[in-house]
Amino acid sequence: MLTKNFYILSTLYLLLTGFHVAVSWHHDAAYITPDEISYLTQARYFSGKDTSPDVESFQKRDSELTGKKTPPKTEKWPYYHFGYSLLVSPIYWLANTQGTAYKGIMVFNSFLLSTLFLIIFFWVRLIQEIDFKTAAVIAFIVSLYPPYIIHAHIGWSENALIPGFALTCLLLARHIKVGSITAVVLFALTAGFQYTIHPRGIASAIAAIVCLIGLSIAKKDRWQTSLIGISIVLGIIIATKMVANDMAILMKAVAQGGRILLRLSSTIENELLTTISGNFLYLVLSSLGLFLLGITEGGRKIIDKGTKNLSYLFSDIYTGSLIYIFIASTLTFGSGIIFLGRTEAWHNSAQRMDFFLYGRYNEVFLSVYMALGLLGACYLYEKGIHNYTKRLNTSFLIIVFLSFAYFLRISDLHYLRSMHSYGLFPWYYMSFAIGGRLGNAVIFFAPLLWSWLILQLFLKNKMKAFAALGIYFFLLDLSLTIYVNN
Repeated sequence: MLTKNFYILSTLYLLLTGFHVAVSWHHDAAYITPDEISYLTQARYFSGKDTSPDVESFQKRDSELTGKKTPPKTEKWPYYHFGYSLLVSPIYWLANTQGTAYKGIMVFNSFLLSTLFLIIFFWVRLIQEIDFKTAAVIAFIVSLYPPYIIHAHIGWSENALIPGFALTCLLLARHIKVGSITAVVLFALTAGFQYTIHPRGIASAIAAIVCLIGLSIAKKDRWQTSLIGISIVLGIIIATKMVANDMAILMKAVAQGGRILLRLSSTIENELLTTISGNFLYLVLSSLGLFLLGITEGGRKIIDKGTKNLSYLFSDIYTGSLIYIFIASTLTFGSGIIFLGRTEAWHNSAQRMDFFLYGRYNEVFLSVYMALGLLGACYLYEKGIHNYTKRLNTSFLIIVFLSFAYFLRISDLHYLRSMHSYGLFPWYYMSFAIGGRLGNAVIFFAPLLWSWLILQLFLKNKMKAFAALGIYFFLLDLSLTIYVNN
């Protein structure tokens, strides 16, 4: 017999899915190059509709829907891994036309990205004793984060990477709890497949191997299952690399994975600290401080349990997940900064603020940090958050000061490719209208003001603070929906 909670979760999931579909339904064809074209060309090839992943012929078919008479040149386009393409390829097999297939992919994206809600719900319930209502609210707020709504209308890997990262956290926690072969196989397959979806998914694979080794040391009876898991992850990495190389050759594209190390030296020489601080600040601003609160909550848990027994960290459901999250997110953060090195021609063409506030790559792991941040807020509230009022407000003022100093450092930059930093919408859009230094300042101080207001609510009433967060994200979602449909 289905329970009331089942109906509540199902309703919230379908609401999110409907929201995603509403954002993307008017799109008939891929319009972001080279990203979408690279993924969808492979998908059509895997479906058997094309004899080769010919990018040029795909664009010509698409041009009938987009109105582009002369598609962009494809010479030396970057190549993207094929995991997402495999997931959506059956849609091309079922669809009769290019436009129908694209709409089908948008609907598929909507269902896929909405699963983040269910994954976060079950994960927070697994790692910590928390009531159904609070867990559902936390998961729903995280799922309303504006970029997670907007990705569904684009045929690229973020739709699989974002829920995939959260799923690895859930499956690792499950494996730590039960220790079965089935559990470790599911975890290893999911962690390894992150690399199949995108080269930066290697961070998840490496973190999975480290956690499995640590778990086998902490629990001597887990070495056999850990060995199975490590073998699966390594096997997926090797197989993915082989297939990706062949696909890159067929598409006459340039594989990206091997280019990251080549950019390391030039990245270090070109404003590395500024780039790191900008990417970090974006995560803080776009999540209204939840990212920073999530780091604090995770650190508190690790210190609390690590002082009792260091080996216990890997074998505990909560801290085991945290170790995975910290390793994978740090590697993802670092590889993203290196990958976006200043040697790229598209960065040299203009002073780009979104290069410093580049959110898309790091939003892969942001969902679990926001969930941790909300768990931390619940902890402080239950312990008597009024005792922390002075400390929290002082921390907020420090963040304001640092962001102001950062703003002075890059206030001459222009904010261009907004699609990479949707977490700051509509503030970046408002900055266009205002212009100049004042316009750029809006991007920093408007989210900071909202963060402070919600912090004051958390000092008094947890559910009101939850409501304020949800409403803020929802209003941004609505403005984004209107923006992309016009």
